[in-house]
Amino acid sequence: MWDMKRFCLVVLGLLWLGTASEVLGQRTGRITGVVVDASNGMPLPGANVLVAGTTVGAATDLEGKFIILNAPAGPQTLVISYIGYQRKEVPVEVVPGGEVSVEVALQWAGIETGEVVITAQAAGQLQAINEQLTARKIVNVVSAERIRELPDESAAAAVSRLPGISIQNGDQIVIRGVEAKYNTVTVNGIQLPSTTLNRTTGLGFISANMLSSIEVAKTVTPDMDANTIGGNVNLRLREAPEGLHYDALVFGDYNTQDHTADNYRAWASVSNRFWNNRLGVFLQANARRFNGGGDIASATWAELPQADPVAGRRPYGLNQYDLEDQVNIDNEYGASMLVDYRLPNRGKLILQNTYSAEEFDNVSFIDRLYLTTGERRFRINRVIGSRYLLVNALQGEHWLGDVAKVDWALSHAKSRRKDDLGYETEFAGTNYFQGQPLTYWTSEDQVFDIELQPGVPGAVGDGRTFYEDFGERRLVGAFNIRVPITVGPISGALQGGGKYTQLNRDRDLLQYYRRLGDGGGQNVGAKDFLASIGADPEAALNLRYFIDSSYVDERGQYYLEGRWPYSGALRVDYLDTYFRLAQQGWATPALAQSNRYDYEAEERVSAGYIMADLDIGRHLSVIGGVRYEKFSFTNRAPFVNQVLYDGSGDVRDTLEVSRSHPQWFPNIQLRISPIEWLNIRLAYTKTTSRPDYQYLLPSTWVDSGERGEAGNPNLKPTLADNYDAYISVHHDRIGLFTVGIFRKVLSNVVRPISIQRRTLDQFEGTFWAPEAAGYPECDDGRKHIYCPDGPLVPDINPVGLITTYVNNPYKGYINGFEIDWQTNFWYLPRPFNSLVLNFNYTRLRSKMDYQSIFLVRTSPFSPPTQVDTVRTGRLYQQPDDILNITIGVDIGGFSGRLSFRYQGEVLANLDQRDPANDAFTRAIYGWDFSLRQRLPIKGLSLFFNGINITHAGSFDYRRLVVGPNATGVSEAITRMAYYPRRFQLGIRYGM
Repeated sequence: MWDMKRFCLVVLGLLWLGTASEVLGQRTGRITGVVVDASNGMPLPGANVLVAGTTVGAATDLEGKFIILNAPAGPQTLVISYIGYQRKEVPVEVVPGGEVSVEVALQWAGIETGEVVITAQAAGQLQAINEQLTARKIVNVVSAERIRELPDESAAAAVSRLPGISIQNGDQIVIRGVEAKYNTVTVNGIQLPSTTLNRTTGLGFISANMLSSIEVAKTVTPDMDANTIGGNVNLRLREAPEGLHYDALVFGDYNTQDHTADNYRAWASVSNRFWNNRLGVFLQANARRFNGGGDIASATWAELPQADPVAGRRPYGLNQYDLEDQVNIDNEYGASMLVDYRLPNRGKLILQNTYSAEEFDNVSFIDRLYLTTGERRFRINRVIGSRYLLVNALQGEHWLGDVAKVDWALSHAKSRRKDDLGYETEFAGTNYFQGQPLTYWTSEDQVFDIELQPGVPGAVGDGRTFYEDFGERRLVGAFNIRVPITVGPISGALQGGGKYTQLNRDRDLLQYYRRLGDGGGQNVGAKDFLASIGADPEAALNLRYFIDSSYVDERGQYYLEGRWPYSGALRVDYLDTYFRLAQQGWATPALAQSNRYDYEAEERVSAGYIMADLDIGRHLSVIGGVRYEKFSFTNRAPFVNQVLYDGSGDVRDTLEVSRSHPQWFPNIQLRISPIEWLNIRLAYTKTTSRPDYQYLLPSTWVDSGERGEAGNPNLKPTLADNYDAYISVHHDRIGLFTVGIFRKVLSNVVRPISIQRRTLDQFEGTFWAPEAAGYPECDDGRKHIYCPDGPLVPDINPVGLITTYVNNPYKGYINGFEIDWQTNFWYLPRPFNSLVLNFNYTRLRSKMDYQSIFLVRTSPFSPPTQVDTVRTGRLYQQPDDILNITIGVDIGGFSGRLSFRYQGEVLANLDQRDPANDAFTRAIYGWDFSLRQRLPIKGLSLFFNGINITHAGSFDYRRLVVGPNATGVSEAITRMAYYPRRFQLGIRYGM
């Protein structure tokens, strides 16, 4: 644990240095002030304020305010600069030990050309540019204006337009090709809990309208948590500006893929300041409904029988095709309240409460075609439930005279998902089409040409119901002290602090199983329902009573852009009713499957740091320091023995394991400005990412001795050495142009492997439940290999294949560069002076040697031999290229914007044995537009948005020899998916 005595000594040392600096600097004073736009009085965040001829200065905060300590006494000149605005010099008289306050109004640079109004787009862009320039680390910023002006409903969509950012699973942020679970998400600096089964926080149901800006830190400083490898996404909530303000919008949303119009979003906010502007209150609420889902087709490829190899590889053909139609109805709602109180001593208290929730009603219909037999299966996966995210935080900032600034935070964050109903089942059917030999099927086009026949509806198969309940609670306390110093040409601050985080997480999965195909055995409620729809209550359920014949005309005709009229849908209303009633008569849950994934986890992180944040002369800034974090956990999980395919079995034991991982994280970052318009940043940071919760469990599951799974609490956290170098050129006419290169070296990367149980001990760091946990108790209450009255009890699963997790013994590497250009063309003649451009491009390359373990047989009847070798591949979820382009225009009361995003090829699956079985996702792209028109009534505007207007699909593929007559390798499509094109029409009113 962090040594509190040493931490206290560090804090006392910082206070002593601050006191000494104050004594030595009795001929200094304090300058406070605010920088605003001269035309409208709005604050200018990120403005640079410098005492001429010195290194003493500050940057304005989100309210446009600044504080300069230790300013030299006497007549001084403040130099205020803000990209896009005219530089200004302000004379001040600094009194020793006193304070002078100024208000600076800057003129927009466009006034030189006679243009006296800066557009909302340009203002938001300029704020982001200036905040990035004055930031002490490498960051990208999305301003409030840009969030409002782009058709981005969620925070995830808004973030995805920044350099090096891509989206995983719809709402999870991938930074520089690093999977979402290796990144962190915070709200006003408070880390959000995970909303998924791993460490990922999804942002899909966090409204973008509630944010003042979004900041993505590509490098972290010692005062930030080290548990992020790609970067940190910080969502900033709005604080109340002076005066009464309110804003509201509502729009309808038409989904052209599914032809649904019952979609909407509504958002409203109000804010004001009271008590001589000391108390600010900002309230907002939002609601959204969306009826959509994906159109997905998946192909299963198999080696062709009796086909000659091509270039040493066996040819493949299609033997199964799944057509999946998703119907997802999501109802989201949320609210936030931010209360800030400005203390008399320049301090502040902030109370933050944020709540976001979602009720989901999802169904997936899967029409499975067995191409070689003509059999057809009608499958349904169904889940109804809810999830929410809650954040409560109290933060404070206090000044101890001019000696030190103290800030602290206490926070509580919680997330939970709970299912109301979940089930899956399938019905069989035959003679729906003519099956063909495997050699016939080589393309999905052949599948789409199938002419379906009426066929013979068959009986139901097995049925499963499941209820997921998992959540996370995070409690955090943090304290920081910052001591300003000025010694000759060196000015800045020394800083230290500590933080303690406690996380509790649990998961409970309840599952029932029933062989519905056997028929009979229904309880009274289910019998009555079956009789009401004309079905025989004593027979197995039959497809003819549950097929939804009207689905093709209502929704299925649009499936896959009309390429396959979808006729595989089932009656959801019937099945929902049946499963709710029938399960009441099912005896008990499937014991093994209901306990297999259950766990309780407690994690604790004790952290402390020291850092220096210094300006050395006028051209060099340095951040240097070190952070210490001790990650500890205590996890409880069961040893489950499953004996039948229906999920039955027993829980042999519940195991508890505790581990600790202390680690130091050095950090050095330089900002060099040899000339005013040039900015060079260099950084080395060490960061980490902890294994997923499920990976760290002392869990063990075996299935009748044939196969098994095991967690691994012996896993080490993944570590990353991060190297960054960036060059920025900035000017009123250029805007901000940045080129950066980066490199990440990853060690202890966690990955799944499958190995034989009997060889498990040969792999260092793996885990298996203690042998005693695998044996039953004898009559004397003790656990033995031999029981006095029974036979030898063998070791459970001595030979079978075990899936577990290990730290890859080889390092991974990510290399890349970024180009980012943000500018507006105010200096061009009308109408081109209203154009705004945002362009960014990221190129990525990654490589890692993977430990590869697999079984081989020398003959069909020989025992398997385990092979341990190495294969090289790229990292998961790492695209080759990421491109974002947005161009906008404001003319009078009209605002328009067109944006394009592109994400290159991604590794979707890496095979342990054969690179030929790797799967990739082809490059994907999308176009969006947004049009707004101010109406004659003040504050009222009309808008029209288009999202994913080209309706481009996503395609996964493998590189295979396809068909018996193939002459080489081709891209065999394994999955195609289309997600909705949407058009939104709405109205907004704000003052």
